[in-house]
Amino acid sequence: MAPIALSAVDSPSPMPGKPRSTPTQEPTKPSLLHHSQPQPTAQSGSGLYFTLTDGSTVLDAVSGGAAVACLGNGNDEVVQTMMEQAKKMAYAYHQSLGCEQGEKLAEWLCERSEGLVAGAFLSSGSEAMEAAIKLARQYWVEAGEPQRTHIIARFPSYHGNTLGALGVGNVPGRRDLYTPFFNTANIHHVASPTYKRSSHPGESEESYSARLASELEAKILELGPSNVIGFFAEPVVGAALGVMPPPERYFPVIQSVLKKYNLLLVLDEVMSGSGRVGQLFAHQAVGEGVKPDILAMAKGLGGGYVTISGVFVNQRVADRVRRGGQWKNSHTYQNHPINCAVAAKVMEIVERDQLLVNVRERGEQLLRELAEKTKDMEIVLDVRGKGLFVGVELDGASTLKPRLAARVKDQAFKNGLLVLGLSGTIDGVEGESVVLAPAYTATEEQISEIVRLLVKSIRDVARGL
Repeated sequence: MAPIALSAVDSPSPMPGKPRSTPTQEPTKPSLLHHSQPQPTAQSGSGLYFTLTDGSTVLDAVSGGAAVACLGNGNDEVVQTMMEQAKKMAYAYHQSLGCEQGEKLAEWLCERSEGLVAGAFLSSGSEAMEAAIKLARQYWVEAGEPQRTHIIARFPSYHGNTLGALGVGNVPGRRDLYTPFFNTANIHHVASPTYKRSSHPGESEESYSARLASELEAKILELGPSNVIGFFAEPVVGAALGVMPPPERYFPVIQSVLKKYNLLLVLDEVMSGSGRVGQLFAHQAVGEGVKPDILAMAKGLGGGYVTISGVFVNQRVADRVRRGGQWKNSHTYQNHPINCAVAAKVMEIVERDQLLVNVRERGEQLLRELAEKTKDMEIVLDVRGKGLFVGVELDGASTLKPRLAARVKDQAFKNGLLVLGLSGTIDGVEGESVVLAPAYTATEEQISEIVRLLVKSIRDVARGL
């Protein structure tokens, strides 16, 4: 199968959902090193549609495949901004020259965060999480407490694909190959919140959250509070659990424990932030008033037009690090002018066009229609999410396993729909989920079409097609 990559087009012909033949030509020597098997090649993209090299189209229900393309493809304003900034100034190394575009973007985001005061821009979510880990460590060193070397995160969790981020996260299939490179004695994990699966009979969401907070406190006391750096978590869990919003009162009781022992709260909003769950910052949507000390964001920030991420800190952390004289983190493309200018335009469009209202409304529609259409399907265990970030948990006969979600993803693609299929979404090994994350510009009609095609694809797989 030829090496392939996906793109989109708003062209109505051929219609999304039209079955297409599978390419049969085999390349002699694929030049791209693919993550897994080569994927179908996209020729172009527009809005929520990709056009493939065979002329067929596919409806994009996951923002380019990874919850990134929040405005879809082909936004003329964003492309124009990119061209203008490239002509004006393409690059300046952040240690040599300041970046006006980065300063403006950081100020814009901080003003809307209600608690963050400073940040910087990197090139991927993994880089942002690496920077967050290093910031948390530097904070305590500058405070004269270098003995603080222990990080507590959750299991399962995924915080990025670089070694530091893989170490803090814990999804065995992504992590185990590299464990010789982790200092696992200093990285610890408590349970991720999975209320429907893990709560006791009759246990309320609030009581369940309190139980998890007690588990966190017990781990802190085991390690010694003065040895702990802080707690790392996603506001809405993405890849590790196939989209999982927190139960009620989860973050308030977690933060009460952290405040009791004066520890840092580090939030990973790489996937769920930048408006994906209906507010600009994910913790504003699900945190019930909780605010982080350090926050990482990426994906929708640049809408896929550029490779950009950000790491931000509150006043407490900013003052401490600045008092030390230097933030000990530097990358070649840090605060890249084109990336920052384009991300600023993406965020401007999201706010100006009130797209977060659409995210909330279309998200409610997506959850409602999926729940209705799958209520009698035994293969569907759960439909959950927040905003335009939705997970469909699957189960089925042993003949459909392993790779049930992957089978649904493949069948959906044959039916003209691009979704994300994930395995290991219960404990890193077991569990199958399909993730949906359409662009913030999705229409009511497109959401209904996404539901129709996904339900059809699940039924096809259940029938053994």
